[in-house]
Parts: sequence; C-alpha cells; structure tokens
Amino acid sequence: MSMLARLLATAAVGGVVGFIVFHPREAEATGPTATVDADEAQRWLLGGNAWFVKGGRHVGDTSVERRTAVAPSQAPSCTILTCADSRVPPEHLFHAGLGDMFTVRVAGNVAEPVTTGSIEYAVEHLGTQLVVVMGHERCGAVKAALSDASLGPNLDALLALIRPGIGEIEDLDEAVRANVHAQVAGLRRSAILHHAEAEGTLTLLAAYYDLDTGVVTFLDSPPTSAVAEAAASPRTPAEGHAPTH
Repeated sequence: MSMLARLLATAAVGGVVGFIVFHPREAEATGPTATVDADEAQRWLLGGNAWFVKGGRHVGDTSVERRTAVAPSQAPSCTILTCADSRVPPEHLFHAGLGDMFTVRVAGNVAEPVTTGSIEYAVEHLGTQLVVVMGHERCGAVKAALSDASLGPNLDALLALIRPGIGEIEDLDEAVRANVHAQVAGLRRSAILHHAEAEGTLTLLAAYYDLDTGVVTFLDSPPTSAVAEAAASPRTPAEGHAPTH
C-alpha cells in the first residue's frame, strides 16, 4: 500500500489526519491567474479528501466574494475526469470551492473525443498541470461493460470505449482500475496532452474512489515527499469555525 493510501486510510478509520484548505491561490478582483504545479495540486486534493473522509462538512469557498472574484476568468488548480455517478461528486470528495477544479464527468470516466477536448482546453488554455482520471467502486458503467448484453445504441457506444481496456477481466473492482489506466493511456494519445507531459508541464494520474470509506487512492504515483509531509501535518480549521480561504 502506498504512503498516500495509508494516510487516507488512517483518516477513514478515525485517525488524526487533518485538513489542508483546497484553495491554492487568493483570487484578485479580476479573477485567479497563478499557475499551480502538479505536486501542489495533488497536496490540496489529498488534504481535501482527508477532510471529507473524517466527515467534515463541505465548506469549499462558494461565497459571494469568491463567486465575484472568479466570474471574469478561471485558473483551476487541476482537472478531474470522473464518472457521472451521483455518489462521486469530486468537489465534495476533495473539498473544492468555486474556481478550484475543472471537472469533466461522464459515465465510466471515458476519455472519448469530446471529453479529451475538454481536458485539452483545461491544460492548454487554463494552465492546469495536473489531470486526474478517477474511477470508483461498484461503477455501473464498468459492470455493464463486463456483460455482452446490448443496452441500446448510445450506451453501447459508451461501453465500447470501456471493454478494450478491461479485456478478459471478470472481477468488477479489478476492471474499474484497469479502465482508469486505459483511459489515462487514451489521454496520452492526445497530441496536446502528450506534448505537455513530455515538456514536464503536465502530470497525468489514475485514481480510485472507495464508496464505503470515502478514500481516494492514487493508483500509479506515490506522493512526493512534500505531498506526503503536507498530508501528515495539515492545517486544521479552528474548532467550530469554517476554514478560512
């Protein structure tokens, strides 16, 4: 088990894992403009998820002030591709507020052309340096892909984007993880994303969300020492008060 998984598992069982406010930049009146690197973005994701796992109330910044600040422009800290499942709202899982996260959601978190184009936009035009593809426990789309049954032309087209990545796998949980890796590989076939990753301005990560524990685990990249240290000793909001941003 990676250090990231161990830290978040500690939070899931009630250990003392605190909270890092997911808000890496202070927005000016004209909107946020700073670029957040992949390590810093991952650190905030980790802290926000630890807060969620502990049962912390979702208080990501949705204030009038924040809404006004980000209205003219956006500079999200990261891009998340995840399933459209109603139990997997990334802003809640990572304690994100307005303007913090560029979210793309589609059943089975598939990287089809429209999805990929949205992510290319976030990387090339909004400057996000971290893209996370996140699958989840008991994914209905992946479960359907394990069967050969037809669900109609539109759903069949979606399932056709999942089946090659899971091959002959029969176990649902294993198939979910294989699908995530396959979708990450699909994103790497984008010329724009491939170039950004080769230039060192983009990190692509695979992740898995456990519906029962609330823990998000990064599957293919253990945290850097800076990320792990931040998760081990995060800031905690004052007792009885919402975190400040």
